[in-house]
Amino acid sequence: MSEGKITLEVTKEAQDQVRDLIKSQKPGVAVRVYLQSAGSGGGCGSGCSCGSSEGGGCGSGGGHGGGPSFGMAFDKPRNGDQVVQADGFSIVVDDMSADLLNGARIDWVQDLNVSGFKITSQNAPTTSGPEPGAEAGGCGCGSGGCGCG
Repeated sequence: MSEGKITLEVTKEAQDQVRDLIKSQKPGVAVRVYLQSAGSGGGCGSGCSCGSSEGGGCGSGGGHGGGPSFGMAFDKPRNGDQVVQADGFSIVVDDMSADLLNGARIDWVQDLNVSGFKITSQNAPTTSGPEPGAEAGGCGCGSGGCGCG
């Protein structure tokens, strides 16, 4: 594991939600943020288990400009992971995802239609859409269930 090669912006709202969710996890568990494979489909119904102690993930909708989608899960750090310290928890990113996630913003959004984590990366290429990374990826798991952002 290597400390801080990448940077992530985690909003106060996202930090508050993660701190609340991670309380039910075993010691040493971090938040893994990763690039989902194109074939996984993502989506609200595919594997949303942020509350799982087995490291399950959140599906992320791929309908935002055709770019890559990201997922989040509770997991233990592994060899080769990059570790970003947040306020009260660690975020781990594998090397394959690090370039696309460098400089990404993790936010917690909540409105009438959706509540959940939203990951926006300016380094994520899009196959269509107005600008690279404008709305690439998202993940929704929270107290209100799953939502895609």
